[in-house]
Amino acid sequence: MGTTLKNAYLGQPGIADTTLYTCPAGTTARVLKCTMTNDTTTVVTVSMHKVESGGAVGDDRLVMNAKSLGSRETYECPEVVGQVLDAGDLISAIAGVAAQVTVSLDVVEIV
Repeated sequence: MGTTLKNAYLGQPGIADTTLYTCPAGTTARVLKCTMTNDTTTVVTVSMHKVESGGAVGDDRLVMNAKSLGSRETYECPEVVGQVLDAGDLISAIAGVAAQVTVSLDVVEIV
């Protein structure tokens, strides 16, 4: 088995569901680190989902529900770290306000 460390996502999820990472075919992945930073002076919420291959975003796939980030707050996401994804599974996020939260997601892929 080979492993690859990957910076899977660095960006600002929108107010609609935004896919941060999809596990490639023939691969298993584990989330190593997930950090969110509110870069404004207003409070913003973020929800994150783990969705199995062929599934859809929904309340039954929430791993973090409406986490409030205060002004200029950075949050390490223990709800997401350690999640294991099989081929086709994905991690997604929805922000309460667009262009206010930066998310960094790092994974290890195992082939």
